[in-house]
Parts: sequence; structure tokens; C-alpha cells
Amino acid sequence: MLLINDRRDPTLQINPKNLYKTHVFFRRSLLIFSTFVSLLKNMLFILTVALAAALSACSDGVLVDRYHELPEEGWRYEHSIADTFHVENPGFYHQIFTNLRISGDYPYANIYLKLNITKPDGSKKSEVISVDLAAKSGKWLGSGLGDIVTFQSPILHRKYLDQKGKYTVEIEQNMRLETLVNVLAVGLRIEQQEEIY
Repeated sequence: MLLINDRRDPTLQINPKNLYKTHVFFRRSLLIFSTFVSLLKNMLFILTVALAAALSACSDGVLVDRYHELPEEGWRYEHSIADTFHVENPGFYHQIFTNLRISGDYPYANIYLKLNITKPDGSKKSEVISVDLAAKSGKWLGSGLGDIVTFQSPILHRKYLDQKGKYTVEIEQNMRLETLVNVLAVGLRIEQQEEIY
């Protein structure tokens, strides 16, 4: 006959003190975890508000920022792109950028643009500008993924728009080609900068 030892192992017995300690440990752990999650939510909210404020601050002073898509067959010599914007504070400097998007097959290291600026009083001024697109090594100076390269290059530094009202800027390609291929989009970005003293 087989004898079964009826003695119980004391380490396997449930001790009420140990059970209470385990309960307290889990409650404290849960409290710490919920506090940590609450702090993360608060930090996420603060970061979201800060990011929204930063993004809205970045757009302050931007009078126009556009890209105009060009036809697939190319940018014809007589085809001009026009942007219109209002200057409310003529006592400030303004920075004018060209927005340009090309394909990687664009055959030149630069592009010549002609800007025709019409002021609120109707007077006009023209500027011919060369925009460098590639370094001497052949590497594009813009940014992009795949075959499309995007540029935002300053072209008229601290340009003074000295009248309050509506301005129109027309952009023409000035490469002396009937049709300029592999230019996908063109436009302007104009930022109001510091006040003139």
C-alpha cells in the first residue's frame, strides 16, 4: 500500500499578510502606471499645441506661396504664370522666392526667369533672374524624392514693396527656347520680413 504524506508545504500555503502585500503592490503599480499615462497625454497635448503654434507662426508674414502646374509638353516661351497678392504694410522688407519643380531629366544647371512686377499704382518693373539648379558636380541643389526635384530659391533679396495694395507678379521662362521641357511647376513665395527703420 502506498502512503501519501499529508504534510503540506508551508511555502505553498496562502498567507494573508503576503496576499495583502501583493494587493498593495499591484494597486501602487497601477497608480504609478495611470499617472505615467496621464503625464504622457498631457505632454502629447502640449506638444500638439506647440507644433500648431509653430506652424501658424511659420505662415505669418507669407503673402503668397504657390506652385502652378505646367503643361506636360513643356513651358512655352509666351506662357506666363501670374500671382497676385496684397501688401498691407509697405514699411517692411519683403523676400521673394521662386518655387520651382523639375524632373531629373531637366538638361540645364540653371534657369533664367523674367519677372514682371505690377505695383498698385500701375507702374511696372521687369527683372531677369538666373536661378542655379545644380552644383558644378551635377548634383541638384533642390530637394526631392525619385525623379522630381523641388526648389525654393530666394531671387530678390530684401525687395522693398513700397506701396499698399494689390501687386501682380508674372513669371516667364527666359531661356530663349520656344518650349522648355521637364519643368513641372513654377510659382512664387513672398514673405514679409522686418520693418524698415
